Order: sequence, then structure tokens, then C-alpha cells
Amino acid sequence: MYICETIRIKTTMKKLLFLGFIASAFLVGCGSDDAEPVKKPAGEIKAPTTYTQKALIEYFSGAWCPFCPDGKVFFERIENENPEGLISSVVYHLGDDMDNSYDDAIDSKYSKGYPTGMVNRVGGEGKSRTTWSATAKEVLAQTAKCGLAIDATKNTSGNLNVKVKLGIGAEDLPAGNYTLTVLLVEDEMVGEGTGFDQKNAYNGQAGHPYAGKGDPIKGYVHTNVNRTVLTEALGDKISNDKLVAGTISEFEYSYNVSGLGKDLDVVAFIHESTSNLANPALSSSLIYNVQRTKIGTDKPFD
Repeated sequence: MYICETIRIKTTMKKLLFLGFIASAFLVGCGSDDAEPVKKPAGEIKAPTTYTQKALIEYFSGAWCPFCPDGKVFFERIENENPEGLISSVVYHLGDDMDNSYDDAIDSKYSKGYPTGMVNRVGGEGKSRTTWSATAKEVLAQTAKCGLAIDATKNTSGNLNVKVKLGIGAEDLPAGNYTLTVLLVEDEMVGEGTGFDQKNAYNGQAGHPYAGKGDPIKGYVHTNVNRTVLTEALGDKISNDKLVAGTISEFEYSYNVSGLGKDLDVVAFIHESTSNLANPALSSSLIYNVQRTKIGTDKPFD
């Protein structure tokens, strides 16, 4: 009898210990409301489904070009007509002290005169400045299918590290040839001599913003000047797996900016270009979206 009772007690204690262990494991697993949330692996993080549609005006200029100050006038007018941050520009120079090899590549492919330009590369070639405003409105009226984020905070002794994220929205992007271009753009540049002094056809034109400013204009402020490209001149190809709905892809670039100005922005855009020589009407050219931020800042998806 005594032996049986002892066995029962030992068995009961083992059951209690087992149940206590299960309860402890349950509490640790569940945690309290203040417990650290479990994070998804990076591969499971989904891109935002909606983005702000933005427009980029790329136009061609040169200090030697007497009509080019009017390109700046048209851009600034369009910029002021739209909410802040929706419109930006990059200016590609030819034949002056701001010219570079990337500008030359873009000039040879898209330029149709000075100061012609493109809004999100609609049409695939430079257009008259009188068309920019209407095209910008059409672009901004579209629903953005993708977006970009830029982290340009890491700048150690002039060695800039740029991380660009591409996020695809709720649907796959249409089939096409996509590229990512990342530029360093200087907000304002002023220099001396023929490579910077701006020829001015409007010096004697009453009512024009550059009337009476001289010809050439000495100390002219050149704005949104492209300084260099961090990708290939015509962009780095984006593989099809990065164009799938919900995908976030990251691209990283480095550049020593010590020899450039202090007022630099990073401009990134995704471009689709498909040439159909048999039926040119089926050719396409479009910047799907653009993002811009100053060096030293982090611009998230928006």
C-alpha cells in the first residue's frame, strides 16, 4: 500500500512538472503585448502598391546657344505651376565647360536642337519647349506603376555611396526593355569665360526675363546641370524578375564627389525603350517614374 501510494505521488509530480514546462513554453512563445515583433525576411517584404507620379524635364543647352536661356524660363514656369516636388529637370550641355561624355551620349540619341527637351522621354526625342507644359500635365495625370527610393546619406571624405530601391506596384510592368539611370546633378553652377558666359538672344526683347541682362550674360546661373552618371550612359538594364508586382530591388553605386560642387542631387529614373524598325508606330519611350534627393539625405518611396 505504501509503495503504491509513493508511486502515485511520483507520477503526479512528473505530470505537474511536464504541464509546467508546457505552460512556460507557451508563455515564452506568445509573449506579452510589449514583446519585440517578429520581422519578415527581407525577401518577403512587399513594395508599396501606390506611388506619386513625377515628371522629369531633360533639355539640351549650351553657353554658346543664344536661345537656351528661354529653356530655363519655360522649365521654371512649369515647375511653379505644379505642386512642389512633382517636376524636376536635368540639363545636358554640349560644347561648353559643363559638357561631359554622358551629355554627349544623350545629345546624340535624343537631341533635336537647342533648347529642345523631353518630358519623361515621351516621344523618344527632343521637342520644342512650347510642348513641355502640356506633356507634363499628361504625365502627371497617369497612375504611377512603380516608384523609387534613394539613400544618399553615406558620404565619407567625398566617397559617396548611393543605394537606389525600385518598387513595383500592384501589377507587373508591361513587357519591354527597362533601364535604371542614376545621375549626379548640380543645382546651380556659375563660372567665368566663354564656357560659362551665356549667350542671350533676349537682351533687347522687352518683357522677357533676360531682357537687359547682357549678351553674353556674365555670372549666369546655370541650373540643374548634369555632372556625371553612376550607371551606364543610357542606363543599366533591369532584368525581368525585378519588374514583377510587389518586388523591391536594390542597386548600389559609389563615386568620389570631391571634384564636384557642394550643391549636388541624386536623380534616379526607370526608363522603358522599345524600338520597332518594321513599324515605328509601335516603338515606345517612357520614363515610368523619377526620384530626386540631395546628397546627405534619405528619400523613401512616396
